[in-house]
Amino acid sequence: MRWNVQRVVALLLLLACSVGFGFAFDAVATFVEQRQHPRPTEWSVLIEENAARYGIPEMVLWAIVNEGSGFSSNATSKSGKIGLMQLSPAEFEQIALELFAIDSPDPRLLYDPATNLQYGTAWLSHLYETYGIWELAYAAYFAGADTVDGWLFDPSLLDEQGILKQIPDPETEAYVNRIQNAVELYRKLYYTP
Repeated sequence: MRWNVQRVVALLLLLACSVGFGFAFDAVATFVEQRQHPRPTEWSVLIEENAARYGIPEMVLWAIVNEGSGFSSNATSKSGKIGLMQLSPAEFEQIALELFAIDSPDPRLLYDPATNLQYGTAWLSHLYETYGIWELAYAAYFAGADTVDGWLFDPSLLDEQGILKQIPDPETEAYVNRIQNAVELYRKLYYTP
């Protein structure tokens, strides 16, 4: 009888340790994920306002900004993209003309966080309205709408329903995968009750 009590106590202790370890592991993993996918308070209001204005889920904007600029409004990529949303001067001019009816905007505004975020969000919203699928909107944001349109007009890249089988450019595909994963992490970390 005494042996059975000791076994039960040992089993309960083992179970309690396992549960405690599970909670501790989850807490550490969440901490690491939050460090890799932060939400800096300095950008919260701008992201919330632009997400609401252009109908983009906040977690999408957090993911795009984190991936593109690491939340640095002065970030410049090797391909010449600038600011929080990583827009090139040519893209900035195109967005200004097509979406805001502004001819020849001042390219220095790309470094202004509010302008950069507004133009980038408006463009992303336009791309989503155009393609209707986030995967294609992200691909067009990264590689350009003309590139994505080219893929969609190439029958060898489409399935029987006329849907793109896979993104044919590895760099764009990797970007889209990173954004999709980041969106899911932002959803899990900050938007799931």
